[in-house]
Amino acid sequence: MRRLLFSIIFLFSSLLSFAGTDVIKQLIADLTQMNGQPNVVEEHDGYVLIQLTDSATLEAQEFADSVIVLTTVCAPQCSSCARVYNKEWQLLHTIVPDTLSIFPIATFENGKLIWRNNDNWEY
Repeated sequence: MRRLLFSIIFLFSSLLSFAGTDVIKQLIADLTQMNGQPNVVEEHDGYVLIQLTDSATLEAQEFADSVIVLTTVCAPQCSSCARVYNKEWQLLHTIVPDTLSIFPIATFENGKLIWRNNDNWEY
């Protein structure tokens, strides 16, 4: 768990250090350079889904002037966090779901960020 948290923190600090025209390719290159083994599950039209570990994924959707980065971690219940960055990787704001949820989970569907309640689970 500490390794996963360190990897995510290190990932975002490295993202802040570059400003490129092809944000998605640079993101994948940075993950690989950090001795990670990112598994690109899906990539198309400014979108990428990367499997970071067995329990963590990163999704990024590029727009004209910003990038939404969505991280989902499962330990064991899955929960997502979404942030909006400009092309210079300055944090613009954090996106929160419309409804209150202990374990909100999100994904991109047709270029839109969709939140779901993931609170129904058993111990």
